[in-house]
This record gives sequence, structure tokens and C-alpha cells, in this order.
Amino acid sequence: MLHRYWQQTSPPSTSAAGALDRDVNNVALLLDRGDLVVRRNPFDLDAASLRFAPNRGGGYDVVRLSLPLDSGGTPLSIVTGGSAAVGLPFPFPFFGTTFTQVFVNADGSLTFGAPDTGEGEQGLARFLAGPPRAAAFLADLDPSRGGTIAAQVLADRAVILWTGVPGGGQINHNTFEITLHAGGVLEMVYGEMQSREAVVGVSPGSTRDVTPADLSVGHPAGSTGALAERFSETEKLDLVSVSRRFFARHPDVFEQIVMYTTRPLNPVAGTLAFELNVRNDIQGIGLETGLDETGQWGSAGGLASVVFMDSIDQYLEVDGFEILGHEVGHRWLARVQFRDGRGSLSNALLGRGLVHWSFFMNSDASVLEGNRIADRGGGHFETVDITRGYSALDQYVMGMRLPEEVPPVFYVDEPDNFRPNRSFKFSSAPEAGISFTGTRRDVRIEDMIAALGPRVPDALHAPRLLRHAFILVADDVAPATADRLQALARIRSRFGPYYLEATGGRGAVDSTLP
Repeated sequence: MLHRYWQQTSPPSTSAAGALDRDVNNVALLLDRGDLVVRRNPFDLDAASLRFAPNRGGGYDVVRLSLPLDSGGTPLSIVTGGSAAVGLPFPFPFFGTTFTQVFVNADGSLTFGAPDTGEGEQGLARFLAGPPRAAAFLADLDPSRGGTIAAQVLADRAVILWTGVPGGGQINHNTFEITLHAGGVLEMVYGEMQSREAVVGVSPGSTRDVTPADLSVGHPAGSTGALAERFSETEKLDLVSVSRRFFARHPDVFEQIVMYTTRPLNPVAGTLAFELNVRNDIQGIGLETGLDETGQWGSAGGLASVVFMDSIDQYLEVDGFEILGHEVGHRWLARVQFRDGRGSLSNALLGRGLVHWSFFMNSDASVLEGNRIADRGGGHFETVDITRGYSALDQYVMGMRLPEEVPPVFYVDEPDNFRPNRSFKFSSAPEAGISFTGTRRDVRIEDMIAALGPRVPDALHAPRLLRHAFILVADDVAPATADRLQALARIRSRFGPYYLEATGGRGAVDSTLP
């Protein structure tokens, strides 16, 4: 989503700087020439007002106005991340569908047909892929810490007013409103705005396409579909453009590409690193089958996964394989469910985001979290090790072991009585030296296969060699210095032996660039 938006707002330069792309010690060095780094766009709608009117193309035209904020209304009980339904006394047409109810969301938006129940960052992807939406300030807002969200419903209009609502984790306040008029026009009016990053606009929902707008200008702007402006105080990497640039110069033989940058450019707020699956035809591991977005990423079908590791500077002295191994493992892991004793589908092995192992699972110190848990007897347990490699269960999911090679695992049910006296959840980060009580529950590989089906291809037919490519993205702000290039070359050369050991000698990595 970010890639499509950025490419429309800032077409790539044809500068000769592209000729500087080169391979150095089997690391692909890519130089930004205005197409790889998404630039900052400071919020500039303070005290402004906008009118969105339906147009003949099925979308909306927007113009700048000078309108005052309303006041009053009935306070809505909306918690952080929550929403409330508000009935409309008139039919409101929105992108060709008429609604008599609107959902007011804490995140600064109204949705139609369904509340905003999405997870993750309130960014362009959520704005476009979710339900039909009018967003005055789609951002992480926290009404539980202050301010009010109120509705004033009249015969000819409905006004939803956010007053003094702080941003998530911020000490600030934001006041703005959305007004729905009976004829289908909607208006957005801004008072004092102290948060600075958000998406503003309208979307028909369930779409990938968006027309970028500069909402600060006074002349009309319009679209046939989604229309939005993304405001950000930070710069981010356009992963898709990086991948496309890489494959323009390299053969399509890499299953996974790993991106580092010369300065912090993380496109996903709140994460240190992450992995994205772009293709999957493996059955029985909990991943959606039939996924194939390789064309979007510039691949003809070879690419399956993209890993983003952010700035290389944090790894100048350390390899960081506990992080890299973790993200590489997300190509397959960890989404395993099982059938419990009652035959019900269970997520009890899963932890954070349901894509990591649970703190209370004996994951044999997997790099995908969980712990190595010692059963001390009598319902007493202790975490004794973390983050050592890929467990036998990991290796089965990765296609390196047959089912009969995977011993049962266990998790601790109803954990209590922690020592030291602290609180832990299934989503807690792994930590050694924690004692607790609970009930041991054993889970066999047969229970997992009953839930997900067998892994196809199995270990006799799945490839054991992972083709990797390491990429370093640099720009004029932070050039590719010798130290940075040497650090990534070191990480690349050492990751192969690490991966071989972490998989018990069953997996290999080839990261050479043809």
C-alpha cells in the first residue's frame, strides 16, 4: 500500500545515481535516488476544514473551506481500539452504498457496514483494506487517557467530535470532527492538533488503489476511488521498490531477501525487524496457501519471503543472529494449532500475535520465542534457556523432519505463583530463570496434523537449501561506508554456518549473488 502511494506522489528519478548500484562481497548495494526512501510529509491541516462531495466518477472531490468546529453532543463510550455504533436519521450514500448506521472508531475514523477491528498500525494498508471509511485522522489515539468522543445527531446532519483525545503513548491532545450531511457530503474540521502522523481521506474499503492528495491546496482534487494523504514525521523504506530494483539486476532464484539500511527507516512502527510472506504453497503449517504476490515485488515466482532488519549500525559489532534467525524462521513459523482432548481446535502453543511460541510452551529454546522449560515435578516448572535454534517441531514445519522424528511438546496450563514475584502472559518475551506452577499438557505431532493436515511437501520432498540475498540500502544522508559494508558482509558469511548449526545440520543457506 505504501509503495503504491509513494510511487504516485514521487515518481522515480532517472538520475545516473542508479549506476552506482553494485554487488560488494555478495551484498547487493542499492542507492536511493528518490524511489526507495519514502520522505516525510508533515501534517499541515491545523485549523483547516475539508469538504468531500460525491462526484460522477463514483468517488469524491475535495475542497478546502473555512468552517468552525461544532460543540456539545452525547459522549460515546469508546475505549482505546474500540468503536461505537451511531444510528443515522437519514440514508447516507457512501461510494455507491446507502447506510443508516455509522461506526465511530477511537482511531479518528468512521467506518460503514462494520467497525474497525483490524490489528496493527493505523496506516495506509488498514485504511484501504478495511471496511468503507472516512478518516479525519486515522492514527493511534487513546481516549482512555483523556478527552471525549461525542455524537450530535440532527435531522439533516450527524457530527462526530473528538475533543482533546491524546495520541497513543503521547502527551498531547487532538480536536477534530467529521460531519455527515443527508445529501452524501461529508466535512472534516480541525482544531488544535498535537499528533502529527496520520492518514486523512475516504476509502470504499477492500481496495489496494488510492489517489494521493495534497489536502493543503485550495483547488479541487478528486478521485474515482480511495482518496487520501499520508502524513508522517519520519522517513520509511519502500520495501517493494527495493525488491523490484534488486530483481532488475539479479536472477529470480532467491526464496528470501534480507534488507538492511544505513539508517533507521522502519516502515512498521513499533517493530525492531519483521518478515513478510509474499508466496506460499506449503500445506499443513498454518499459513494461507495459494498466496502469490510475487509479481508485485518484481519476482516472476521465485520469491517467497522478505525480511527487514533496519539499520546495519546496530550490528556493526554483533551479528544479531537471534533476531535474524527469528525473522528468517517466520517464513514458515509459528502458527501451529492442534486438536485437544475434546477435539477442539487450540492455539495454546502460540504466543505473541499468534505467530510466536507461547511463553508457557516448552519450545526447546526456539528462536521463535517460547522457552526451554524444565518440569520440576509436582506441578512446578522453571524456564532454563531461550533462543538457541530451531527445535524439532520448528524443523518439521520448515520441512526438515518427518512427523515420526518430532517428539511430543508440552505447555503449562493455568500458570500461577511466579518466582520472582512478577506477572507473565502467554505473549511475554522468553526469559530464563522464571519458576511457576501449573498443569502440564502434552501435545503430539499427530494432534497438530489433525488440526492442520500433514505438511506438504514433507521432509523427503521439501528443499533443504534456502537461497538468500542480502541487500544494503544507502542514501546521501547515510552513505554505505566501509564499516557498514564490512559488517553486512560479515553477517552474510557467518549466517550460513549459524543456520546449519541451528537446524541440527539439516538446513543450509546459499547467499551468493550470481
